[in-house]
Amino acid sequence: MLISILLYKLYAIKRKCLRSFIRWAVCKIEGGELYSVTLRRIFKDYHEVEVGMYSHGGCFQLYYFDRLTTIGRYCSIARSARAINHNHSMDYMSAHALFFNPVFKLCSKSLVEFIPLKIGNDVWIGENALIMPHVTEIADGAIVAAGAVVHKNVTPYAVVVGNPARIVRYRFSREVIDELLASRWWKKDIEEIKPYIEDFQQPYEKLYYDRKQTGAKQEKIEERECSEQ
Repeated sequence: MLISILLYKLYAIKRKCLRSFIRWAVCKIEGGELYSVTLRRIFKDYHEVEVGMYSHGGCFQLYYFDRLTTIGRYCSIARSARAINHNHSMDYMSAHALFFNPVFKLCSKSLVEFIPLKIGNDVWIGENALIMPHVTEIADGAIVAAGAVVHKNVTPYAVVVGNPARIVRYRFSREVIDELLASRWWKKDIEEIKPYIEDFQQPYEKLYYDRKQTGAKQEKIEERECSEQ
């Protein structure tokens, strides 16, 4: 839409009130955070935060996720969650941001390193969770509990809690996790998923093994019928 293109270009004007209005406007025009393409384009091009389709929440809170953060599709992120991709330098004469942050006008660019962070697909990050600077990946399907302080990478479908965050369990068995990772279901748009939406609205591990057992029984029936012919 022409209005969305115009708003995207106007976002180049560095006025807080204007930028806040533009983010609100494109959400209204394009159906909210879940669906807005222009909002994602704004965050990617102006703030260096890339957010996949259908992800929502704190990833669209300005400066709550540092630049060089990539977030996959279908993620649910609490608005109080925070990911910090940089740290104060301990090697300079002073650790104060006044000397390395261009916001304070004493340098023309940031003098600290931003560490790229990749957050996978179908990740849930709870209230007040904190992802520390040296973390580089929160993998597909992971859950970061409310208040967790993540200090190292999180593996696929792990549930982490506490400070420092530790794995307390996995969402599914290894077999189911492997099947989900191989399926890459998050690549599908929501319209493609709707025909089998029931799979997303009940305990999945039970459904998986029930189907597997049904399939095994059907194979035995077919084998018996073949042998009798």
